[in-house]
Amino acid sequence: MLLIGFLVWLAVFHWQTQRALRWWFEQQHHWLCREAEQVRNGPLQNTFVMRRQLEMNLEMNSERNSEALSNPLTEQPAWMAQVTQLNGQLVGQLVRLSDELSPPYLETSLPLALQAWAQEEGLSGLLLCLPSRWPVEPTLRVSLLLSMLTHLLRGAMSGRDGPAAIALELVERSPLGIGHIGVLTIRLEYPAVAAARAAGRSPQWALLSRAFAVLAPGRCTRRRQAQCIVWQFRWRLSPDLSPSDVEPRLNSDRTQIEPRLNPD
Repeated sequence: MLLIGFLVWLAVFHWQTQRALRWWFEQQHHWLCREAEQVRNGPLQNTFVMRRQLEMNLEMNSERNSEALSNPLTEQPAWMAQVTQLNGQLVGQLVRLSDELSPPYLETSLPLALQAWAQEEGLSGLLLCLPSRWPVEPTLRVSLLLSMLTHLLRGAMSGRDGPAAIALELVERSPLGIGHIGVLTIRLEYPAVAAARAAGRSPQWALLSRAFAVLAPGRCTRRRQAQCIVWQFRWRLSPDLSPSDVEPRLNSDRTQIEPRLNPD
């Protein structure tokens, strides 16, 4: 009976793991499709508009007289203003796309990567509590943490009653007999208990937890405390990796991220 029970548990565990990994793959696929659509509607459109503006300007000059063609385009304020505006939009969109595909500081420091991620997300009133020194993490784990944080927060903000305050804390702990572990805690405070209860009912949160457990590997837990939902990601730190000093960028352990508007 014990063997049968163990085999049943193993089969259920395997099925749940496959389901979570398929779900996470679908989320990443949808995200890549959205990024591709934004490239088509953003940088590619701006490039086409800039080219069309140049063609129209040359056609207008050639129709007026041949002397206009001898004037440099840089001496035409209206045309240069349009090109400068389009170029600024194009550069901003390409920078955002680059940061989305490969976030800054992936190979340098998890605290710096979290700080850059928070600024890019432009979350209003996000409270960060980050250490000034942290071991160098595998790039894939840092990327996974940032991707899951993005999915978690965008899912929380998409609801009718989003969180009123968000706090994120990164600490290193050393439980007896376990070694050093990293703990990333994110606390979402909702306006009311009912809003927090409704936000925690989504079945995708269990899938996210299991996907993190397999891919990190580590442990992801979620609990509700009155009108707050607390997420915690835990993983074992590699003992052979030396701490990375990030003091030049993290001036204090507590950083208040001001809201920032992303360019359209």
